[in-house]
Amino acid sequence: MKKLRICSSLNLHCYPREDISSYIKAGLLFHKEMGFDSADFSLESLGMAAEGWQVIAEKALDDAREIGIQIEQCHLPYSANVCYPFDEKMHRAIDAASFLGVDYAVLHPNTATLPMEEYDRKAQYDLVMRHLAPFVEHGNRVGLKIVVENLREVHGNTPAHRYCQEPDELCDIADALGIGVCWDFGHAHISGVKQSEALAYVGKRLKAIHVNDNFADGDIHIPPFMGTLDWRDAMHGLALAGYEGLFNYELNTGRIPTGMKMQYAKYIIAAAHELMSYIE
Repeated sequence: MKKLRICSSLNLHCYPREDISSYIKAGLLFHKEMGFDSADFSLESLGMAAEGWQVIAEKALDDAREIGIQIEQCHLPYSANVCYPFDEKMHRAIDAASFLGVDYAVLHPNTATLPMEEYDRKAQYDLVMRHLAPFVEHGNRVGLKIVVENLREVHGNTPAHRYCQEPDELCDIADALGIGVCWDFGHAHISGVKQSEALAYVGKRLKAIHVNDNFADGDIHIPPFMGTLDWRDAMHGLALAGYEGLFNYELNTGRIPTGMKMQYAKYIIAAAHELMSYIE
């Protein structure tokens, strides 16, 4: 299997977010200098609730072209409580993602972890479809490819389930909407999913990944080999799925000191190469 191009979310650098355009440019420069092939962009970073997002998006695109790094993936806004203002924000984000020319925009299903006695698969399927269908339709209108992400169970004291934590549920939604899948390794680990078997099931639907580790009890977004995820099994899953997209990190970097950012970036690039050697 060929080597995948390495990408990470635009939060690896230290720069004040008060000036969002300068923050974006600094992040793109940092990614380029560290040797990343691409950047993942959270549409929350555009201040989607504010007017004038178009100006920020235009500046981001110009800066990316000048620096020589593409914004090829993005994460659309997420909210567990769906309401009209959120819908409006999401539709603006879809327009922004289309303008930026991203290859895939990642969308979360809107589901909650429910005790098993309250869980109804059909009801949860209907809820997710009602929530996502208008956004996918909008994406189709503006030429944006949207993918749906697997979710994680939130652990509690009683047996519970969250729709789209399992690959068959996720693929039911993707197939019904005519879209692809984004696989979050950390979410699957928390939910106790066997990664290789799940990714074999997802197969060619797999268009994007979120690489991060944890200890199977919380979504802490730490780098590979820092938690308990079985990375050889996970990478074997990528081989079984025939995945050829970006090797994309989604990591929590908020507490890393400024002076250690470069070492951190170098580590995750080295980890990516190590992990890709397991894809067989």
